[in-house]
Amino acid sequence: MGSEEWKNSATDPIINLLSESDVAISPGGITANLEYKLERPPSRSTVTRAIRGLRNKGYIEKIDGSKTYYMITDAGREYANK
Repeated sequence: MGSEEWKNSATDPIINLLSESDVAISPGGITANLEYKLERPPSRSTVTRAIRGLRNKGYIEKIDGSKTYYMITDAGREYANK
């Protein structure tokens, strides 16, 4: 299994969005922002898979509360700045 198999076409746009905004965003909000910002935005399912990969790597985390919102971690900022 390759070291980059956790990534897809939404991974870098998501980490960049969360890094630039520095706020917690829901999966639907992430998808909507990517649809607005990108000429060829990823599908919702691609965004969902990318979120899973980013969480597994420790680059984003869920914040507490009744809804699901994701925020970038320090490790995610390091990844975004590579």
